Amino acid sequence: MTTASTTTRRVFTGAVMFLFTIVMGASAAVADTPVSEDWPAGDSRSMLDTLLLFGGGTVALIVLVTLFGLLTARNNYVPPPPSQELATIPDGDVAVH
Repeated sequence: MTTASTTTRRVFTGAVMFLFTIVMGASAAVADTPVSEDWPAGDSRSMLDTLLLFGGGTVALIVLVTLFGLLTARNNYVPPPPSQELATIPDGDVAVH
């Protein structure tokens, strides 16, 4: 039996995991530059490069999922209406299915 506290706990857990995913993703993006000054400075990125790096994967994923959905979508099979003829057994009685 689901109680209000169980539902609240589930919603809270989902929200915490969502925030955890966002924070971990942001920390991975920040880790793009080396920590030590011993490393040579890398090429600076333009705003377009940054948008393509972080937004390109998302757009590509949306396009792939959409294409997969369109390619696999089909009309559901609708069987023909049942016939009015009844199957009979050799004795002349109606067959039970």
